[in-house]
Amino acid sequence: MITVLRCRGIGEPQGDDSMLANVTKHLDTTRFRAREVPWEATYGPVGGGIGGSSFGRALAGGRKLLIDTIRADPYPVILLGYSGGAALAGNIANEIGLGNWKELDVRGVGLISDPLRLPAVSGSPVWGIAGGRRIQSEFPVWQLADPADVITCCPADSPLRTIADQSAAFALGDLRSWGWDIVKRLQTGRWQSTIRDWRNGPAVWNAYSHAIVGARGYLTGDHTSYHLRRGPGVAPRTYCEFLAAQINDIKE
Repeated sequence: MITVLRCRGIGEPQGDDSMLANVTKHLDTTRFRAREVPWEATYGPVGGGIGGSSFGRALAGGRKLLIDTIRADPYPVILLGYSGGAALAGNIANEIGLGNWKELDVRGVGLISDPLRLPAVSGSPVWGIAGGRRIQSEFPVWQLADPADVITCCPADSPLRTIADQSAAFALGDLRSWGWDIVKRLQTGRWQSTIRDWRNGPAVWNAYSHAIVGARGYLTGDHTSYHLRRGPGVAPRTYCEFLAAQINDIKE
């Protein structure tokens, strides 16, 4: 038996109404069991209301919770993450790949719309909106990224990257910490590079035009349709069905 741990996206409910439930419902129940990781999954007020934790704080709490959950499970595990949950699961996979937590038995990691996805190939002009994080591991890592989804396929020069940097520590209930995070970023230059030459009018116009398209797509379903869409490399299956098929092929 292998346990599949689901790390849901920001603001998603726990259980069978989440994006990742569209993956685990296709798994062989004689070999896999699905379990939810009850991390906060908040981005300030998104998912948490007025007192919701910032994304950074939710990730920090989720990190310990996920490590403890893997350690306590009696079976080997596969990690699944969607959106903010993909950032969480991918970060832990990265730590394990670097040699930390050698006692944890992880057999694979599936990430849907990872905001920290590195370019799929060298020189690619798009990657995760929050930056990039390499996962070097002995277990398989499946990264699913719809080209229209700006959260995981964000252009290199997109102004949306600055918004992601500025909002990572935002929480209405803790504006002081958010302010200090901005100060620290300014002091250390911890910002993603976006538009490099503001005198180049056509380049600036192009960057903002793409940002508007990306933001509009995010609001109209490009980020939330992985259970419906059949993108490059996965058709005729949907993204979720494709990921389930990869997991079903794992040997114990």
